[in-house]
Amino acid sequence: MSKRAERAAHTQATLRKAAIRVFARKGFHDTKISDIVAEAGVSQPTFYLYHDSKELLFETLVSEFRHELREATRQCLISPGLDPDDLSEDLRQSFMRFLTVLCRERDLTEMGFYQTFSGEATKAQMLEWIALNMEREQQAGILRGDIPVRYQARLVLGMLDQMSRIAEREQDLEELAGVCSKLFCDALAAKH
Repeated sequence: MSKRAERAAHTQATLRKAAIRVFARKGFHDTKISDIVAEAGVSQPTFYLYHDSKELLFETLVSEFRHELREATRQCLISPGLDPDDLSEDLRQSFMRFLTVLCRERDLTEMGFYQTFSGEATKAQMLEWIALNMEREQQAGILRGDIPVRYQARLVLGMLDQMSRIAEREQDLEELAGVCSKLFCDALAAKH
């Protein structure tokens, strides 16, 4: 990579980090491009070399975050052939995937998951993704059939929301994933 390309990549990364910090702190509506460039230590013309607008930058960042959550959801489908004795560990790993995404970049999670402006849309999409998995799991007899999937999915989303807010360290994620798995198994797993 040439020096020029390295500088450009560094500037893009600096703008990304600055934008995430400012959007998380101030919210979308109260953030100005001047806030982002001040945080990044670059000029406004430099901002426009890399981004067309504040809106597109925000949407790009939130889209990246949602994509990570979507991928985590895809990996969390419980296999119909899973031995019931392995369910708790499989669920712990699934919750660990979600919590890792939600806790990796706290400011990005603030932007895309907790703030009203974009968080409601993210949670609505996530609820659909989780419900699709849970419908399959319910049809496979893994989940209880007496509780509608839409409520089960809300329970999972609520656990992820609350647990991700309290996690501080990697050890916390492991412990919280275990707690989520136990709660899930006790409340939602079909009894065999």
